[in-house]
Formats: sequence, C-alpha cells, structure tokens
Amino acid sequence: MTMTPLIYMLALIISIVILLVLTLKLKMNSFMALFFTAMGLSIFFGTSPIESLNNITGSFGKSLGSIGLPVLFGAILAMGVQDSGAAVAISNFFVKLFRGKHLELAPALTAFVMAISVFGDISQLLTAPIAATIAKRKNMNMAVVTPYVITAVWFTHGVVPPSAAILAVAILLGADVGMVILWGLVICLASLIIIYALTIRWMTEHASYAAPKPEYTVGIEPVKDGDDSVESLLMKEPDIPNALIAFLPLIVPAGLIAAASICAMVLPEDSGVLQVINFIGNKSIAMLVGIIILILTNGKIKAKMLRNANRTEKISENASLLELGMGNWVKRAIDVSAMVLMVTAMGAAFASVLSSQPVVSEIAEVVAKSGIPMILIPFIIAAVMRAAAGSMATASMAAAGICLPIMNMLGLSPVAVTLAIGLGTVLFGHVNDSGCWMCQEVFNVDLPQYLKYVSPMAAFGGCVGMVLLMILSMIGLV
Repeated sequence: MTMTPLIYMLALIISIVILLVLTLKLKMNSFMALFFTAMGLSIFFGTSPIESLNNITGSFGKSLGSIGLPVLFGAILAMGVQDSGAAVAISNFFVKLFRGKHLELAPALTAFVMAISVFGDISQLLTAPIAATIAKRKNMNMAVVTPYVITAVWFTHGVVPPSAAILAVAILLGADVGMVILWGLVICLASLIIIYALTIRWMTEHASYAAPKPEYTVGIEPVKDGDDSVESLLMKEPDIPNALIAFLPLIVPAGLIAAASICAMVLPEDSGVLQVINFIGNKSIAMLVGIIILILTNGKIKAKMLRNANRTEKISENASLLELGMGNWVKRAIDVSAMVLMVTAMGAAFASVLSSQPVVSEIAEVVAKSGIPMILIPFIIAAVMRAAAGSMATASMAAAGICLPIMNMLGLSPVAVTLAIGLGTVLFGHVNDSGCWMCQEVFNVDLPQYLKYVSPMAAFGGCVGMVLLMILSMIGLV
C-alpha cells in the first residue's frame, strides 16, 4: 500500500482513538495500550509482525537505557524529600520571601521546585497539605490556589528534565539536556509569574469557592483579623529542615547538568576540568549527588525520617542513614518509578513507529507552505496529542516521533523543538488525564472548577511560555 499524507493522518487519528478506547473504556493499563497500538500501527504501515515487534522492542530498550537511571535516582530522591519534610521548609521559605503576601504563590513555587526532581504526582501529594493549611489560615479559596499549583507542577514536570518524558524527548531529538533544563526553568518560572500577575485579581473576585480539604486542616484555625505577621502563616511541625538544606538536593542536580552543558561550550574538549564536570554533570550522577546531599545534610532529623519512612516500608528505628537512603528509599522508589519508566519507554516505541514513515516529510512541506511559524508546529502537535491522549508522557513522545523526521525542515535547534513540545503538553489537560482526578481529590476542587479554572490556567501558562520561547528563538538564544 502506498502511504500518502491523507492515509498517514487517518491512521494517526484512528490510533489515538484506539488508544483512548483501550485506556478509558476498557481500562487497559497505558503500557499495554501503547504496545498494542504501536504494533497495530506498525503492521498497518506495512511492516511484518515480527519486524514490528523487533523494532518496538529495540526502541523500548534504547529509551529505557537512556532514562532508566536518572528517573530511578529521581524517585529515590523523592522518597527522601518526602521523609525529610523538605516541602514544608520550602513553603515556609516562600512565605517569608513574600512577607506573607501573594500566598497563592507559596505552594505554587514549592510545587515548581519540587517537580524539578520529583514526579508530578508526588509533588501534588506533598504540596496539597501545604496549600490547604495556608488557605485555611488566610481564608483563601482553594479554587484560586489550585490552578497555580497545578500549572507549576505541569511546567516543571512537562518541560524541565530530568522528568522522564521530556528527558526522553530531549535524548530522542538530540537536544542538549543541560540547555533544556536551563531555558526550561527560565521560561516556565517567568510564565508562572506572568500568569499569576495577570489573573489573580479576576480569580479572587470570580472563582467559585472551594474549601481546604478537612483532613489536611485538623486543628488549624484562621489567623485573627488584622494579624498580618509572617510567623502566624508558617507551617509548624517538629524538625523542619533548614530551607537551604531542603533546596540543595533538588536544585544541585539540575545545576550540575546545566553546568556541564555550559562548560562544554567554553572549555576545550581535552580539558581535564571538562572531563570532571562532564562526569558529575551526567544525568545519572547528578541525581545521585542529590541523593547523597540529602542523606548527609539531614542527620539531625534522622529519627523523624525513619518514622516517616516506616509508614510506607518497614525499617528499624535504629537503622543508619545509609540503610535508609540506599535501602528503604530504593525499594520504595522502584515501586513508584517502575510504571513511569515502562510507560515512557513504550511511548518512545510508539513514537518510533510514527517517525518511521517518510511521508511525514511531505506533511511537513504542506505545513511549511501554509505560513505557520515553524516553532508552532511541535507545540501544536503536542497540545493536540495531550488533549487526545491525556497523558503528558504519551503526548510528548508522540509529538517527538512526528517531529524527528522533519527536524531539518523545521530549521530549529533541538533545544527549541524539545521546549516547544514540552510547553504544548501543558495545554488541554482534562478528564482523560489521571491527574485531573488526583487534583480533585487532594486539592478539594470539583470537576467543574477543574475544567473552568485549572485546565484553562495551565493552557494560558503554556501559551505565555510559547511566546517567550518564540522571542528567545528569534534572537538566537535557543
């Protein structure tokens, strides 16, 4: 069968519909749904069943090999962050920074920082009690607080490596991971501040009310009228780590990876310094450094960390920090990260099937003649895929698979295409995304509020980020 652009597009649409039916209607796990869809699509494209299986297996293994260690180490780090109470320390830091004002930003920025190295779902779970406590103390509306928190999580989870999906996209497209981290953080942080400044007044005046989740606010009383002291707004719990200690394990890995990329541009290739920096700035080693920092800097709160760890996985109260970090956290991290890795790697296999057809270049030529700015193409593809598939990982990998064969035609740097895909996946999260239901549960907003405030806010943020990316691309910085 001759593959034409029309047949390819119809096959793509049908495959997305099949993916939706398998996951939403038949309740099939995303991993198996992606596998069956990729196999069916590959066979439809004219590849024999055994060759299709070999290609999918090869792409799956290659992706898993690229992202496996960084993601697993990130999950280990997440377990440590959870046990140490770092989220509370980071939130208190932002409350102090803003002197008790702009309190919607405190949990949002906490989530932003957390999601750099911690899975998006875990970031939501860690941030929700903080948001609820602040909202209860200042009589704030959770329907106002939640959109900024979720947008922050989606920004760093969807756009900034070492998050699994965008890391896999960067590797697939040949982008410098350090530069993706650096510019991703700049664009996403700026976009978050911009949308907050532009929307907070309207949100405060018009958003329907959602109360803080009662389970998170037992014993919490609103501050007295007229009490604007910062102290009254701080989270209180025993053995809260120092803010610097809380930040270090999360930002050092990203900093090391970015530093390695910058040094590679300014130092000679045979430089001994560059060799050292390249090693510690390796994605896996950088995340391991974060774990070691977390273990070494939290010795004073060892008892608290052991108590918290024991809630999930049994560990002796006399265990050493080494046993906690390299034993308990690792086991829990494998449980948490295994499915993320499997789905992301199978998403890469699905992407390889999409990118295998030469007809993709013909489609790109048609789009190029339409006058649409090239940088919008990966952004739009990712946004459409997110709306259709729900999963940010599936959307980003599918978009990368479509964009890979047309990179030369796009005329953009791999970093720009990677960031455009990431920003596109921030748009259009709705009921076919499992995060929609988790958000409602932990932040105590209902579905109409989610669809009216959370999803549009994130979409607005993604569009603002895209404008910033276009500007940076036009002046040659990205």
